[in-house]
This record gives sequence, C-alpha cells and structure tokens, in this order.
Amino acid sequence: MPLPPAPFIVDTHEDIGWHCLEHGRDFVNPGSAACMIALPWLQACGMRLICATLFTIHGEPAGERHWKLYSQWEMYQELFQRYPRALLPVLRKADLTRLAGLPPLSEPGDGRPPVYPIGVILLMEGLDLLGGPAELQTWFERGLRMASLTWYGNNHFASGTAGDRQGLKPLGAELIREFERLGLIFDLAHLNDAGISDVFSRFPELTVCASHSNSRTITPHERNLTDDQAREIARRGGVIGLNLLGNLIRTGWHKGDPQPPLSAATDHPLYLARLLGPQYVGIGADLDGGLTPDNTPLGIDRIDHLPLLGADLRARGMSEEQVAGFMGGNWWHFFERCLPD
Repeated sequence: MPLPPAPFIVDTHEDIGWHCLEHGRDFVNPGSAACMIALPWLQACGMRLICATLFTIHGEPAGERHWKLYSQWEMYQELFQRYPRALLPVLRKADLTRLAGLPPLSEPGDGRPPVYPIGVILLMEGLDLLGGPAELQTWFERGLRMASLTWYGNNHFASGTAGDRQGLKPLGAELIREFERLGLIFDLAHLNDAGISDVFSRFPELTVCASHSNSRTITPHERNLTDDQAREIARRGGVIGLNLLGNLIRTGWHKGDPQPPLSAATDHPLYLARLLGPQYVGIGADLDGGLTPDNTPLGIDRIDHLPLLGADLRARGMSEEQVAGFMGGNWWHFFERCLPD
C-alpha cells in the first residue's frame, strides 16, 4: 500500500476529546485556552494520522462519565462533518489507501509546507464503562478501532498499573475474545505486568501494540515496558509509541522539576530500536491528557514541535529511513496490516 508524501507524522495517543470537553475549548480555534493540540498545529507539522481517545477520569459519578464518553464521540462526529476535507475517520484498510493518495488542501508557500488531510482512528482508553463484552460491538459500529482494557487502577476486566497485582479477570478474557472476533486492535498500555502476561499466554494470535509506553530499562516505572514485553509486542508485529510524560522518560523526574531534555525522550526509541529493530518504534505522545509544557521534554510545548524528536534522533545516529519510520511510517504500516479489510 502507498505511504503519504514524506515527511509525515503519525501519533497514536492524543486526548483531544477529553481536553476540549473538560476545558470548554474549540479544537480548531482554542483561543486563550491552554492546550497542546489544535487542528492548525497538527496540519503545520505534517500530521497525517492520529489516534484520538475516548477517555474519562475515574472517581466521577458513573452517569457523568457515560455522558462525557458519549459527548466526546459526538464531538469527533461533528468535527468530521464540519471539516470533511481536513479530518477523515479511518475505519478500514481502504481508508488508509485513500488517505495516502489525497491531494494537499493547500500548496506550500512562504516557507510553509503543504497541508494535507488527517486520518482519525478512535481509541478508547480503558473499557471499565462497558458493562460486558456485548457492548464492544456497539462501539465498534460507532467507529472504535483500538482500545485498552484499563487506565490506572483496576476494573471488572483487568488490573491496571497503580492497582493491585492481579491480572486478567474472567470477564476480561471474554472481552478479548470479542476483540478477536471484531478485529479490534488491542492496546496494552496501562495493563499491569500480570495482565500483560495473561494476555500473551492466553491469546497467542491477538493483534497488540502499546500506544503510549516507553522502556522500563531506561526509566524504571511500571507504566513502561520490560524488555521481554517489548520483544513479544515486536514478535507479533506491534509498535510501541513514545510517551512524552516527564516521569516516564527520565528516572527521578518529579512534578515541578525543570523540563527534562529532549534526549531523555529519544533515549527510549533509540534503545528499543536497538533491542527490537527500528521498525517497532513510533510516537504516542499523550499530549493534552494531563501533559503540559511543564511536564514534557524541553522544546515540546505543542504538537507542532514533534519534528524536534526526529531531528534529535537524526543527530544521534538514526538514518533518514529509520527516522521516517519512527515519525510515521512504522505506525502507518502497522495499521495497514491490522485494520479490518
């Protein structure tokens, strides 16, 4: 299948719906709202494909969380209708092929690159609001194509990071069988070690990735992946997306500390590329999901600063081909393989 014109970026974790709803701001014209992602900035950096999340915070009343989850989905549908040339839902492999071949919305000029349409894959971060496996088909029919079982803590499907040490629960195993039946992509992010082990041992053919997780060898944090976990993701053809949160990229970083250097972030894909191969690393920045210019790498204050990651990797010895894969090509090829026909 064709790739979009180079250079381009793919980011598999953007908390757009949550941030817009919580802060009452517009996605295209955020005004004075403090944010890291807006449509003009995505266009300016050459973004061609994103995973936009459906996510709600634990601890709020269940009814309010259900309302927020559905409101985020409605917001994405409204964006597709308001900006049908700029934002395109991606549901199947053919959508990627079409997206790659679309002409620019505007030609380059005055030092500005051409602006291209952006594909949007819906990702649900944590499935605890689902009553059971049968509800997954409803969300699949609404356009969901990727999901993780947990966020922080535990639910009736599995135990997440910062929770207990249990793993996959019986209802979670039923849910994963529904993933397989539907062809939904399984995101391992936030699942605890026991849960990851259960998934690997019980579902040997499951399509997996880690949308926004780093290397635990570089930064020992339970949200990051062990070498063995990373190897199994790669063995299944999955990709690991770099998360830019300060304490996940640099050991000992705490809220209120100066921003970690850019090299602290690029240490992770460099290490994982050596461990697994450069085709298994990409970007899952997690911006606007509690990430701000105070807790991201120095220089990454908005989504249109992501090209700095590629420049740093290039300066540290990655080839042009490898950098292009990290910035977008690796995730693009993953979705070519794993989205439904």
